[in-house]
Amino acid sequence: MSAVQQMIPVKALPDDDAEEYREGKKRYPWWVKKMDNITTETDDSKLSKPGLNLLVDMYFTHKDKLDGLLEQSKNSVIKANENKTPGRSLRDLALHYAANTYMYQTIGSMGDPYFNIQPGIQEMQSSWKLHPPQELGLERWQGSKQEAYNTLEKAAIQLGAGMMGVTTIKPHWANVGVKLGADVEEQTQDGMKTLIPKRMKYVVSVLGVNPADLTRRNKTELGAAGDRAGYEAAFMATTRIIRFIKGLGYEAIDAQALVPVIPYAIESGLGELGRMNRMINPIFGGNIRIGSVITDFPLAIDKPIDFGLQEFCVGCKKCARECPVQALSHAEEPYWEPVNQWQVAGKKAYFENNQHCFDYQTAMNNYCSTCMSVCPWSKQDTTVLHDVARIAGSKAPFLSKYIVYLDDLFGYGLIEDKEAMEEWWSEETPVRGVDSRQGRKL
Repeated sequence: MSAVQQMIPVKALPDDDAEEYREGKKRYPWWVKKMDNITTETDDSKLSKPGLNLLVDMYFTHKDKLDGLLEQSKNSVIKANENKTPGRSLRDLALHYAANTYMYQTIGSMGDPYFNIQPGIQEMQSSWKLHPPQELGLERWQGSKQEAYNTLEKAAIQLGAGMMGVTTIKPHWANVGVKLGADVEEQTQDGMKTLIPKRMKYVVSVLGVNPADLTRRNKTELGAAGDRAGYEAAFMATTRIIRFIKGLGYEAIDAQALVPVIPYAIESGLGELGRMNRMINPIFGGNIRIGSVITDFPLAIDKPIDFGLQEFCVGCKKCARECPVQALSHAEEPYWEPVNQWQVAGKKAYFENNQHCFDYQTAMNNYCSTCMSVCPWSKQDTTVLHDVARIAGSKAPFLSKYIVYLDDLFGYGLIEDKEAMEEWWSEETPVRGVDSRQGRKL
């Protein structure tokens, strides 16, 4: 028997389909509660999704408008350089483009602005001499669902994920043109519909953490570089996790275009839905991006969480106040009606005007993450004062107005001062700009 074969556990996978909840080490502090259901109110009878025709309509029927915004984008870059706008110098712009290398190159970036996805990067998930154990005459890795979860989580963090959560698929939580739980053996394209096999029932969600020192310099190329860095972290972690799962002998596919990633991340205990209509994590706040994988690797699953965000967001409103185009809602409570035809009905949320958001970012040639950066939960440090603020925000969320007042008083928010903007280039920077100790005891 080879040394490789000797390393393979002999335990068998559970024969039944009963799901197990993750046990063992706690992911969060004591003030984060596990729940049986997510804290966002949903109603499947109200569920409706925008059709594929809307995507075609946006990119082709309104192509002239988009071309106009792209022209504004180029002019914005030129003007910012000529005016020596802080955070928008040529080296800032170069960092923005470099941070956007692998995820995708799109509006305002180098090359074709329409769907310029790099197919070679997608091939990384299956190429580069990856040999599943079956090709080597070896049995695939086997263990309990708890062991499988712990193994994958350890690998995910090592491979770049800020945090990982797992849940099972919900057939109605699928993007338009996707059928989950289909009676097929492999992922299949049936005309305009993508069919995902029934055995691929686990959804792994991972967080890519944005470097706060960059994203706080928002509405600039530096801020855009920070936002893209979070996307790239999520994308690369997802790609590596897919390869890891395949290396164990199971199937895994990138779910980014197949399912709405936010609901699955919330269902897997990675956060709650906030006023910005994005997920807020109790450790990293809103300064995150999400990657998603669908797999047949049997795993223990996570429960949703509650850290008081729903009540906190009622009184806070800082993200809505700071939004440069006022795309976020100032309503006193969430509502059922979407703002426009692009949004999915069936949840009670603070629906944003995402068209205002899109137009602004396109014309500015950078990716605005103001809401994520100014969120009081987005502090990326380990000071006792901020720990106390998190506990107060969780256990006494009705105090959110006072917490936001202190947040403003101490100057937490965007960095806009010219000298402070330029200081990033001379400051000490941790690897990838993110403190890996956050939320963990090393």
